[in-house]
Amino acid sequence: MARAKMPPTVYEHKADSPILQKALQQTLPNSVSLTYRTQHTNKTPDAHIVATFPPFSQDIPKCWATCYYDRSMRPETEMWIFATGEIEGHHSSPDGGFCPQCQNAVLAIVDYLSILPVPPMHPDNLYKIDMAKEHEKEYPETGDHVRYPLTSGSYLRHLLIPSVVTLGACHHAIVKIFDEAGLLRNEFPGKEADLNKFIFKVSDLPQTKELPENLHWGTVREEDIATVQARTSIPRTTRTLMSMKSVGVFNDKDTPAAWTFLGLDGSLTTLHTEPEHRGKGIAKAVAAKTFRQYAPGLAVDTEGNAWAHADVYAGNVQSEGVCRSLGGRIGWKSFWVRIDVGRAGQLAATDES
Repeated sequence: MARAKMPPTVYEHKADSPILQKALQQTLPNSVSLTYRTQHTNKTPDAHIVATFPPFSQDIPKCWATCYYDRSMRPETEMWIFATGEIEGHHSSPDGGFCPQCQNAVLAIVDYLSILPVPPMHPDNLYKIDMAKEHEKEYPETGDHVRYPLTSGSYLRHLLIPSVVTLGACHHAIVKIFDEAGLLRNEFPGKEADLNKFIFKVSDLPQTKELPENLHWGTVREEDIATVQARTSIPRTTRTLMSMKSVGVFNDKDTPAAWTFLGLDGSLTTLHTEPEHRGKGIAKAVAAKTFRQYAPGLAVDTEGNAWAHADVYAGNVQSEGVCRSLGGRIGWKSFWVRIDVGRAGQLAATDES
């Protein structure tokens, strides 16, 4: 693929940067993950928001990329990236890839990230390094060809390589760019675990039926977090989960029966119904209530439409069914992957002449 001759400059932005928020608004719903993530209150002093246009700019270029990046969050998701090449019709190519300018913008972002210092992990997560070391003892083999069994330890193994970053909700075309640039790691989660990005227009959400008589609405409390964490292998701390908006369903003993969160990037996160309560439409009701309660006003396009979204692993029939029952449509393929930013630094094209 041909490349643009000069790499764009990468600039730091504040979360409320008017030109950044305008650019994200104009590209909704494609930019939905970044729109939510830049607005979320869960930000640390180590977070970087960068874009390939300056914060003092009056004009938004045709081709650009932007990124939210916070290494102190590891082993949770540390990075989200968006580029205009993700928009259907932005550039016509036989393989559905990016135009040279958009590809170069993505690579320039990663080149910039590669020179940033790696901050300390949050103290709440430090014990997970010991878990990663235990995994290394159990599975000492390494290399691009190695695949570890899917366990909590396999989610943490990358902590032993400081330059490896967990990237969330990444568009399939950007994953391809990273793969071709030699940045992509092959351990799970990776490019073999594709997700369908479901997009919802909040105003089109259907009405849902009332809860059964023995159940009532609430929000997830700190004392419920251990139960939430036990139902998933994805490592999220109590601190992170409690920073998210949540909707819960509780039985008459005030024990959680179902729950979900609005993730840091606005996605429907950790949607779960306990086995004895399944088949009653509760998951659909929880998801709809979450979007109706929290999504309005957050990711609103230039026509006034509010957008919500969910990433569902391909083949997860139950979750896909819930999304479709809410009027969700599949917009594109996304991935949770890991990249090694230590391999970046001079990826963006400079001059081919």
